Amino acid sequence: ERAARCSLVTAGAPGERAARLGGMESSLRFDSAQRKLFLHAKEHFVSDDNVVLSVSGRLATDDGAFRGKAKLRRKFFPEINTRVDVGAKYESDIEQLSYGASARKTFELSSDGLLSLDLKAAYAYAPGRKNHVWKSKVELSQKIFNFTEDQDLRLQLGYDLANKQPYGQIRENNWTLNTNFRNTWSISYDL
Repeated sequence: ERAARCSLVTAGAPGERAARLGGMESSLRFDSAQRKLFLHAKEHFVSDDNVVLSVSGRLATDDGAFRGKAKLRRKFFPEINTRVDVGAKYESDIEQLSYGASARKTFELSSDGLLSLDLKAAYAYAPGRKNHVWKSKVELSQKIFNFTEDQDLRLQLGYDLANKQPYGQIRENNWTLNTNFRNTWSISYDL
């Protein structure tokens, strides 16, 4: 059980954890902007040749509104600590299909791998829309094992270059707090 808990914290983003560990990821999420509680679920189906189908949805607990997404992407690993994804995404709430590519490069800043710097970039194109979406982020992550007897932590500070704003995250075994340090925050609990 302890090893599973450590792998949850060290495996990366929640979607990446589910992809590596198998099974459906589900959580309760609340954010300060919408002031609603959502039930969120995500499932990843991974083939042997690194093609990933991700299906996710969220249900608002107050009015039952549903939003779903489906992503099909191919992952490439050109070198250690580097990943490139190419694929398509459909979003049910805006009835839109988009195509995109993303890349991530991780630099380990400590010999134990607990401190790292991630560079992320993404591009998305939706036929019929005039604007294309570029994203780029720089993230500094620190993992702390055994913060308390049964609790591991991951602290993350980042800067969104496209939106010109900082953000942060504190994650322990099941709880995650996200903030942009200005006016929005969200909290989630993994079920």
